[in-house]
Amino acid sequence: MSRVLARQLGCGLAMLLTVGQAPLARAEAVGSPASILKKGRWAMGLVGGWVADRNFKGNAQATVVHAGHFRGYGLTDRLSLYGRLGGAGIEVDDPSIQKIDRSTTHSFGLNFVGAIQLKARVMESKRFGVEWDASAQYLEMRAGHKDKNEGRWHEGQLATGLAKSLGRFTPYAGVKFAMVDFVYKVRESGTLLRQDKYEQETPVGLYAGTDVRFGEQQDVILNVEGDYLDGLEVTVALAYTF
Repeated sequence: MSRVLARQLGCGLAMLLTVGQAPLARAEAVGSPASILKKGRWAMGLVGGWVADRNFKGNAQATVVHAGHFRGYGLTDRLSLYGRLGGAGIEVDDPSIQKIDRSTTHSFGLNFVGAIQLKARVMESKRFGVEWDASAQYLEMRAGHKDKNEGRWHEGQLATGLAKSLGRFTPYAGVKFAMVDFVYKVRESGTLLRQDKYEQETPVGLYAGTDVRFGEQQDVILNVEGDYLDGLEVTVALAYTF
């Protein structure tokens, strides 16, 4: 992780304190069976993660560090709605765009993140402690940086997987489909070098993770999830349900 992205992550974590009481607005992990709430129940928490070397068409790779605050609500016993606000640092390595110093890594600064997600429990076997879940999510990252690099990242995701309850632990795994369009402007010293759009190279990947419940009422949930979709992605979330 570069020093620039490390600084941006620090800014993103600081942003959590300012958006922590924001209204419903990348929600959280695509899996996490515990996040499918009973009707009328709420969840709120913090999420952060890292996307390493997401491949784009044309031999470009993106690295993203993100952090945010999410909230969720149980629409029915099987369907929950989530939203997220936060920040993200984006870097793209593109050998076809060279700066004066020959560098091909381009930073897009700190960006606003907004996302909305639907999560559903499709089927459940209480006898065997197994369930089939699905989710759909739309994510946008964007910011205006005058005379600097700027971009708008649009991503849609669909995911489905199986989970097994093991007491306070619920491991899960599945398949997800994701498509990214990243419209960008790359500048150097205020001069526009290129204006174009990146598109994701491979849309299908795998994910696996686990929920861990804490507390007497098991209402505090730690989620850790890893994805591989043209590059490794790691997400960690801590939620309180009520």
